[in-house]
Amino acid sequence: MNTNDRKLINNICRYCLTNYQIQGSSRLISGLIYQLCKELDMDVPAVEGILYVDINGCRRPFAHCFNVINYEIIDCTIYSYALINKSISNLFPTYIIGTPPDYMDYIIGKEIKLDAQFRFKKDHLNNILSELYNYDNIQIRRFNEREDAKKQNLFYLV
Repeated sequence: MNTNDRKLINNICRYCLTNYQIQGSSRLISGLIYQLCKELDMDVPAVEGILYVDINGCRRPFAHCFNVINYEIIDCTIYSYALINKSISNLFPTYIIGTPPDYMDYIIGKEIKLDAQFRFKKDHLNNILSELYNYDNIQIRRFNEREDAKKQNLFYLV
């Protein structure tokens, strides 16, 4: 992935984490990322898969939806597991672009075809794309369930 693509995807992840609830939204947000990237002529399919996390020598599986680009992982909703599993919250980064930490493995199950995704209005996608450049310097810090609940629910924008 080239530098410009990485910057755009970083900004998309920052935008999603800043504006939308992530708990229970992995399928919606991975679909949104796919559709935004499609508008930017990038192929970043949404996929269903399994996230394995090594916890004290045991591999724990989590069913998950995320995106991929050129064999690199784009996971904007991984932090939702930190909100649910507070005792191991330190194991989950706020988001992943590229190679995950050594104690995590992603297994891709299947692509989520566009026909099976919630579709976002083109106006909404264009509004997000026009705002992405404002997210160059936004730093995403860890947050809690209460802060996440105050964000907009993406389901209402479908």
